[in-house]
Amino acid sequence: MSLNTLLIIGTFISIAAFVVILYLKSKRERSDFEQADKLTMDRLLEIVKYSLADLVKDENFSGLADEEFESMYKRKARIQEAMQNCVFGIDSAKLIVQDLIRSIIADLLKTESEIADVYDFHGSYVEPRIKFEILMYFYKKQYGKDALSEMINEYRLARERYEIEEKTQASYLITNEDIDAIYAEKNFEITYPVMLDILSIIIYQKYKGFGIIDTLREMNINGFNCGTSGSILSALLNKDKKIMKAPRSVWLYFNGKYIHLRFLTFNSEEELRRVVQLLCRYNNPGPLTEKRGYLVNTMFDKSRVLALRPPASEYWAVFVRKFTLSDSSLPALIDKPYVNQAFLAINLVQYLMMGQVTCGFTGRQGAGKTVMMTAAVKYIDPRYTVRVLEMAPEMYLRELYPERNILSVQETEYVSAAELQDALKKSDAAVSIVGEVATDAIAARMIQMGQVASIFTIFSHHANVAEQLVYAIRNSLVNAGGFTGNMITAEQQVIDVIRVDIHLNYTTDGRRYIERISEIVRLDLSIPYPDYDPSNPVHSMNEITKEYYNRQTDRKSFTTRDILKYNLETDTYETYEWFTTDLTQKMLEVMPPDKIKDFKKFILDHWRL
Repeated sequence: MSLNTLLIIGTFISIAAFVVILYLKSKRERSDFEQADKLTMDRLLEIVKYSLADLVKDENFSGLADEEFESMYKRKARIQEAMQNCVFGIDSAKLIVQDLIRSIIADLLKTESEIADVYDFHGSYVEPRIKFEILMYFYKKQYGKDALSEMINEYRLARERYEIEEKTQASYLITNEDIDAIYAEKNFEITYPVMLDILSIIIYQKYKGFGIIDTLREMNINGFNCGTSGSILSALLNKDKKIMKAPRSVWLYFNGKYIHLRFLTFNSEEELRRVVQLLCRYNNPGPLTEKRGYLVNTMFDKSRVLALRPPASEYWAVFVRKFTLSDSSLPALIDKPYVNQAFLAINLVQYLMMGQVTCGFTGRQGAGKTVMMTAAVKYIDPRYTVRVLEMAPEMYLRELYPERNILSVQETEYVSAAELQDALKKSDAAVSIVGEVATDAIAARMIQMGQVASIFTIFSHHANVAEQLVYAIRNSLVNAGGFTGNMITAEQQVIDVIRVDIHLNYTTDGRRYIERISEIVRLDLSIPYPDYDPSNPVHSMNEITKEYYNRQTDRKSFTTRDILKYNLETDTYETYEWFTTDLTQKMLEVMPPDKIKDFKKFILDHWRL
């Protein structure tokens, strides 16, 4: 054979070998979509991300009829809008995205066995977090947004337990064992459609949702917070595994109790950071940066969000307070099954509103001041206009009383609460409501509004006793500037405006109650000074000087009298003194005529005058 023939044969053999190798290699290779038997949850998440991204980018509408083009265009617009809005916790957008995720997963995993390769719902071990999602999935079908409340009440999960600090201290918590026991007892049938639904929920939570608290956030609860428990250093240094790490820090605020959901964990600080930043981004409030260490905002469902981050706080944390439009009437708030004489507190608050008495609702955080004020508004004459100033929206009076003349304002990064208060003076306000008197400027303007700008005012404050309320507002009046009088004059202005303190409290087991209702009574300051005695000038001058300094220092310009108090031992509201004649007369003058007779009978039946 010639050399050329050998070269040709060698070339053909090489090409044939190369083609065979390519064929064998391509035969062994399978697309990601075909490797269902090797999929993991993380890979499934990536496939969903790319599939949804392609779906949004797809613009191949050529060759379609006008009606088909318009239909496809609108569908794509709805998908894009849902993808943008679902991150704000908007339920309608969330359902659209979850449905898209479900369809992608259904195309990938067509049988139960293929799903089991990704996550085995019938395996010997199912994570408590997954069990919780399954439980909520079935509970929501029956109870909707009350699903979590129903499960907690059904299994008494809010009971006091001795599990922490070597089982020596009482606390509230829900453990992995609790979820395991409930899951085993319910024994729900996990079919192929249920598996698809649960997988789509989990993938959504990892992709666009709020992670492990996504389902928790949509429930009808008081609120929740994250990042507020667990050791930070042990998580960083990977020390003692028995110590609870900081990512395991989800707390549910339920019926006045803080319950540690120990079956939920973020697993890492990065995931907690993602969720915190996502929770506070609605309405573009700006970034949560190291320089701007905290952010107060609201979510789409009107929940209030406080987000904090290092270095301002020791760890990433978020506090969410929900304000559901459930039954927040005075009877619902006060008349509990275990409470005796609840009608005394209910009627008294009602008559204070009808009598147009400026009241401070005081108490510590979580005592229910905002909700009680919201309920009390019902008994204000509907013909009066109401103007509300809040740091962040909480009361939502227009949602509860849509047929009344109500406007609420809140401070922003560019408009201060003090400026808004000045603006409200020109808003024809008959009744002024201040969500929280937290600064000197607001306190000073609240007193001013109570004097001249409205018929009466109601507000909340964190004072513990009535005397502290007066002193705190007095100090704010002086500190705010522009007040030229002394402390005594400032104090007199405060007690001329604030007439009643409604103080709320709650016990460690979540019982909320009105601890007392007290009147702030101005003392008679018109008592004359001692007469000057010419026959004994030194002694008389000493007496006059002593009286002067007593009045400027030690002598009180007011006192308080308790009208109603709550007896914790017997869970009973008990009457004490009645209001002064001056305040009673003022209430009678403005009270609706058809209520006066009942008001007088209420007084005579339950107070000794």
